[in-house]
Amino acid sequence: MLLLCGCDITTTTTPTQPPVPIATLFPTAAQPAPVPANATPAPDTGWLAGRPGVEMRRIDVQQDGKSAPLVIVRVDPAAVHLRVAYAPDEPRSLRSWFSQSNPILAINGGFFTEEYRTTALLVSDGAPIGESYAGFGGMLAVAPDGSVSIRPLRDETYDPAEPLGQALQSFPMLIFPGNIPAEIEDNGERSRRSALALDQSGRLLIIAAPSAGWTLRGLAAWLSQSDMAIDRALNLDGGSSTGMYLKDGALEETIDSFGPLPTVLLVEGK
Repeated sequence: MLLLCGCDITTTTTPTQPPVPIATLFPTAAQPAPVPANATPAPDTGWLAGRPGVEMRRIDVQQDGKSAPLVIVRVDPAAVHLRVAYAPDEPRSLRSWFSQSNPILAINGGFFTEEYRTTALLVSDGAPIGESYAGFGGMLAVAPDGSVSIRPLRDETYDPAEPLGQALQSFPMLIFPGNIPAEIEDNGERSRRSALALDQSGRLLIIAAPSAGWTLRGLAAWLSQSDMAIDRALNLDGGSSTGMYLKDGALEETIDSFGPLPTVLLVEGK
């Protein structure tokens, strides 16, 4: 078996079969920051504006009577530049990626081996690396003109002849095109999660769940039923890999990964 670091999923060495959930390698429970006794967090901040085309929202969702917070950043692809960064020989925490790259936002990418090599295809600055998943999973694709898509690979296989500026593959799809929740067979484990989604207006939603409050199936169902008009969504490598750093004027978020990451998605200003 090929070990996938950072999340509760493994897959075979030939990436053509759906993954089988297993336990995570690292702790999945985030350490919450101290909260003053008189503080009452808002259950939903609504969309907070940064620069044009960048918004952030924090939502405290109740799952089985327990808090399961989500941090969601919504970006207009026409207003930013998306970049997949890959450094398997120099993996580092998301905090280090963010401080060294100085983007607007950074989030963890897809799955990787113990040797910090990607288990799927990615495209970084036009250069393809790795082998595409086949028949499962999905791909965030950024065309040379900056247009963005999220594609289920069971329906749209990767074409090496297609010019791509950036691309990132992961699994499973949480929501298929048309806001159809995926039929996910997970083991019911709650973990830190991260995901990407496109709404019906073509905006990219970058999602992090910093505490161990979500199953994959539960996250898919909640996103599908939310007020965010999501058309499709793709799970990223969650668990110990989950992280999000954001700094854009008054908008700020600091969720670090528990371990080093070889791949990140960066949102940069134009």
